[in-house]
Amino acid sequence: MTTAPDETWTLRHATAWVFTANGSLTRPVILVGDAGVEPAALAAAADHGSYSLLSELRARGHDLVLLGLPDDGSMTGDGGTVQNAVTRAAAEQSGPHPLTVGGTGQGALAARYALAGMEYQRLDHRTGVFFSHNGAVPELEDEAELSRMGERPRIPRFLRLVDEGVTDGLTEEIAEDTVTGAGAPSGGPVLSEEYGSWLLKNLPR
Repeated sequence: MTTAPDETWTLRHATAWVFTANGSLTRPVILVGDAGVEPAALAAAADHGSYSLLSELRARGHDLVLLGLPDDGSMTGDGGTVQNAVTRAAAEQSGPHPLTVGGTGQGALAARYALAGMEYQRLDHRTGVFFSHNGAVPELEDEAELSRMGERPRIPRFLRLVDEGVTDGLTEEIAEDTVTGAGAPSGGPVLSEEYGSWLLKNLPR
């Protein structure tokens, strides 16, 4: 049975499920799923029996916003959806805590582009940590667009999580910190316990 969200957001071309730790949005972690993964499936993986990232975040006072992307999107279109989620989280958040924004697969690439684009436009994304888990490799035209935006967001701390043998188009030099592991099995948690524990240690205070 999938854990029910405390709130749902209808965004441009997507839906987000919001799980709060203390009844209101105070310390948001926005996790963007891979292309075509619905919020319900993301929620099941985030609250998986073998490792519940949701429970671990809530225990530390962090909220979780899960964003599902369409399976036929693009980096620029999905990036606009992520910007929509970031803007809404910042507007609804109570308190001064910075956001954490990241994703897995195509979601990681979209989040990277979204934050870099906001910085390029001089928009305040209020993000303290950006994380990329097995980020999708950008297409040739997307590489040019990312380059125009500065390759990556510069304000937040950049955390890179990548499975052994996975090519994510990134290098250790582009991120502040990189962790490599075996990753979670198919149908398992959204992040392995190794990755989840490492991310939790590096979340903004």
